[in-house]
Amino acid sequence: MKAAGSKRWSLVALLVAQPLCLVVFQYLAKSLGDALTQGANVWVLLDRVVTSRVFWGMIAVEVVNLLLWLSILNRIDLGKAFPLTAISYCLVIAISVFVFHEAVDPVSIGGSVLILGGIALLATEKERV
Repeated sequence: MKAAGSKRWSLVALLVAQPLCLVVFQYLAKSLGDALTQGANVWVLLDRVVTSRVFWGMIAVEVVNLLLWLSILNRIDLGKAFPLTAISYCLVIAISVFVFHEAVDPVSIGGSVLILGGIALLATEKERV
């Protein structure tokens, strides 16, 4: 019985870590986008991106995200796992407001509330035999 509880908590940890990776990726992408100079030609932009530490950080986060996602899919069905990734949308809206000081419209807030409600419904669903 103890092993089943341990497996459940490791799945919960994966389901928390994976959307956080998505959020970190978006944070890095926004930071990189903000750092690029407007009006430069495509080759200059490509050079700046590829030589950026932030870009390589994004690649590393994406690799970790892929490994987490594969581990999640090894434990639960895609139909249950994928909707849980939607929490990353809510988290991205939060960092856009609190980190980048961007305005968020009521529709985005309402959508986030609906996403969180859907995740809560999925979390309370009983395991079917």
